[in-house]
Parts: sequence; C-alpha cells; structure tokens
Amino acid sequence: MTLSTLIHQLPLIEISLITSIIFLHLIRATLNIGYGLIPGLLLVSIASLVLLAPFGAIGAPWSLPFAAYIRGVTGDLSILSLMLIICTWSGMNAFRIASITPILIAVVAILFYPFALGFTMFDPYAWGYHSSIFVGTVLLVAAIYFFAKHSWEAFMISITVIAWSIHWHESINLWDYLLDPFLAVWAIGLSIRWVIWGRPQPDDANEWGMDASLMSRRKRGRMFG
Repeated sequence: MTLSTLIHQLPLIEISLITSIIFLHLIRATLNIGYGLIPGLLLVSIASLVLLAPFGAIGAPWSLPFAAYIRGVTGDLSILSLMLIICTWSGMNAFRIASITPILIAVVAILFYPFALGFTMFDPYAWGYHSSIFVGTVLLVAAIYFFAKHSWEAFMISITVIAWSIHWHESINLWDYLLDPFLAVWAIGLSIRWVIWGRPQPDDANEWGMDASLMSRRKRGRMFG
C-alpha cells in the first residue's frame, strides 16, 4: 500500500475504529460485562478489520466495505470527537475531562448551528477558512486550559488545530475539525445530566463520564449534587 493510498483510506480507518469502540461499549453496557485494555484493543482491532474488509471482492452483494456505508451516513467526525472517543475509552483518570468542557462545547454548538444553517445573515462558519483571529481564539482557549491545569483539553485542541493545518480531512474549514453534530448532541446531553444530577465521581462513572448507576446516587441522596 502506497502512502497516497493510505491517506485516502484514513477516513474509513477512523470511522471503523470509532464504530467498533462505540459498538463494543454498548455491548458491554447492555450485557454488564467487562474486559481489560488488551482484550478490548484486540476486539476493537478485529471489529475494525471486519468493517474494512473488501467483501465485494469475494462476491458479496455490496461493493464497498461496511465502513464506507457508515461514513456515508455520519460523514467525517471532528478530530475533537475522535480524540474524546478513543482516549476516554481507556477509562484512565488522566483523560477525565473538566466539568466545564461539555458545557463549553454545548454552548458553542447551540450558538453556532442556528447561524451556520442560515437562520440569520451572520455566518460564523466562514471564520473557519483561515481566519487568523478565529485560529488565535481557539489557541487562546487551549492556553487557558493549559494554565488552568487541564492539559488534556489543551492537548486535544492543539492536535485539532495541527490536523486542520495539515488538511488531515478533506475539509479545509477549522469548524469541521472542532465540532460535529454527534459531539454537539453528546455535549448538550451530558451538560444537562451533570447540571441536574451532578457529575459522577471516578469510582461510580464509566469511561464516557456517565453515571454508572443513577439509582445508587438516589439512594445516597446525590440526585442534585
């Protein structure tokens, strides 16, 4: 495989990894089963290979890998989404995001999408096309996170800007690297959950930051704090 071919296949590799991680997480949550990091990596690798397999070459009725059809529905996720899903999947406290992060993403999404979809004459999406002020603002947010001792968020934002600068995805708009509808829905939902029931502690939360047991929180009188 040549380098150009590999770069062309990167979006499919990304979507297959993300789909595998989310699918296995849902299975684990539904069946209440657990597995270590190494078995988890093995399962994700196998599932990703299945999604990338060229079944059409062996006579299957579909011509593209499953990952291509999934990408056709979801599009390319933002780099911020990819990093959140892949790294927080490990469940390590080092990747535990700050409480303000989903709220900040939710506020940006609520303000951004109505304008970007044309409900007004103001279009913030245009800022993403090499606006030095917008890029500087994003990097300023990363610096604030860093000096506030939230280096994980600072690292994610920095990698996102680097990915945009080298055109990691097809889009050349920085917004597409920072935000996507799935990330917006996740951030809004998580923000509402944390505001109403409080943020779960590390010992009673799963790797997605969600409370492992709402009933246990109610029994401990922690519904609202």
